[in-house]
Amino acid sequence: MRLYKAASILFYFYMHTIYDVEYIGRGNMPKDGAVIVCANHKSAADPLLLGGILERPLHFMAKQEIFKNKFFSWVLREIGAFPVNRDSVEMSSFKHALGVLKNGEVMGIFSQATRTEEIDENAGKAGVALFAARSGATVVPVGISGNYKWFSKMTINMGEPIDFKEYEGKKLRTPELEELTKEIMSKVKQLVK
Repeated sequence: MRLYKAASILFYFYMHTIYDVEYIGRGNMPKDGAVIVCANHKSAADPLLLGGILERPLHFMAKQEIFKNKFFSWVLREIGAFPVNRDSVEMSSFKHALGVLKNGEVMGIFSQATRTEEIDENAGKAGVALFAARSGATVVPVGISGNYKWFSKMTINMGEPIDFKEYEGKKLRTPELEELTKEIMSKVKQLVK
């Protein structure tokens, strides 16, 4: 995380140079405590756009394939990203994610686990609900809208926080986790203009 501050400033100015970025609902981001930012994912620019809205460091789950290059892997880890297998979360990734949240930090998740044009409430991976339930973290849904063309309007719409404290310590079954994930994804979809 040593590079995070410098990288976040650089990415912020870069994103505002190539896009006309509008942030809505910045006040919905909790100032402290464990938070999961759950957003839709259409472009590789999404993590950079999200980083620009947050004053707190953002740890991102990222597909393990982009960590193959040693230098790029080092940079990604230095700015808070960590690898995850999109098909099945390995124990090391699971523990790392829970550690981030148990430390009261902010973790970013694209619940559909891949870039996609459409938001399908039924396609969200149950990980976001599982991590929130295990840690008691607050979930903040975010909708990213725009066509990603240079100098076009991009909107980052941050919704109201969803409290998961009532589920902390409870062992939820897969259907319950899937239903909670569906609710989160529905809110993300509503936030996309």
